[in-house]
Amino acid sequence: MTKTSWVEICVSDLEQSITWFEHVLGFRVVARDADEYVELSRGETSIQLATDSAPYWAPERERLLPPGQRGSGVEIVLLVENIDTVYHQAQQARADIARELADYPWHMRQFWVRHPDGYLIRPAQKILSVNPATYRRQVAEAFQRDTPRITQELLAVKKTADSLAQQGDFLGAATIYETLVTEIFEQSHLYDDEEERYDDYYEEEGYYPEEEGLDKLVGECIEALGNCLADKRADRVAREKIIEVLFEIYQHDLHTYSSLGLDFYSSASDKLVRYTTPLERRTIAEWIRDVLTDEEEEIPASRRQAYGKFLLDLEKDTLDDEAYLRICRETGRTSDLVDRLLTLGRIDEAARETQRVDDLAFLGLVNLFIQHGQDA
Repeated sequence: MTKTSWVEICVSDLEQSITWFEHVLGFRVVARDADEYVELSRGETSIQLATDSAPYWAPERERLLPPGQRGSGVEIVLLVENIDTVYHQAQQARADIARELADYPWHMRQFWVRHPDGYLIRPAQKILSVNPATYRRQVAEAFQRDTPRITQELLAVKKTADSLAQQGDFLGAATIYETLVTEIFEQSHLYDDEEERYDDYYEEEGYYPEEEGLDKLVGECIEALGNCLADKRADRVAREKIIEVLFEIYQHDLHTYSSLGLDFYSSASDKLVRYTTPLERRTIAEWIRDVLTDEEEEIPASRRQAYGKFLLDLEKDTLDDEAYLRICRETGRTSDLVDRLLTLGRIDEAARETQRVDDLAFLGLVNLFIQHGQDA
């Protein structure tokens, strides 16, 4: 299931509702089917309206509440980019504002407005204490200038994030850490192939002394994100952001992994396993399964094995033996598979698995048999 991309509501007066959404919330009509159906949009958000008399709603017509009473107990939340502008527009339209614009927990600034049929609409904007564009520009400029030590300039940006984290603004801190890491990945030469950079000597165009220390800085940002995630003061919105950033770092490093052995993906996955709740780990596991089952992307064996290890670590407290074995088989983690089969006493099955690997991998599996007291 993907995120909701539109909402459809049944209205008693189509023209009245069209006017309301246009004048109160700034939507515009993008499609219409006679006098029974209309679609309106604002940015990436779509609202579909259908009249009581539309055939589509015929099976539900007897259950519809009278106009003005619909939507009881249900709110339609619309995320917007400029909540103050939307609120001013609703005021100018003399809409029925149920709750005034204000800042609420979980970094949300929002208000409630009632549709003529009773639907409660909640325009909302996520509020950040920092502007990502400011720090993105600052990091980009450090790379564009002839700076002898880029890392030194970027440390000042990281210190700002560190200070926010100490003050308990984990969402702001995570936003800056994300900007730092993302821009370093995009602007630097961290992922240049080792053979191109070093070979007992270096060519001028293949060596970037001004970028020395960037790998360490990225590692420190990952560590800081882990500390934020481990802090009990971090609220749900901040935790969601931190988890998303760490998972993005994991994927980026795993997908662009080179012979340099930066190993950012290992550090990021460690934080996501160690400092998350069971529910959060379940969500991350679902993300991984979505990647593994994406038919449009062919996943190399090494990457599939890495995802498999991450999945096993995330679900180690909930997996039964058969589920564990299934993940091992699906992700090519033969060593883990054979080890568990030997632990379960399924010797013949473990032996069959060894027949499917190359000679080098076979030697490692032989050691597993010896460790379990079995003949190699």
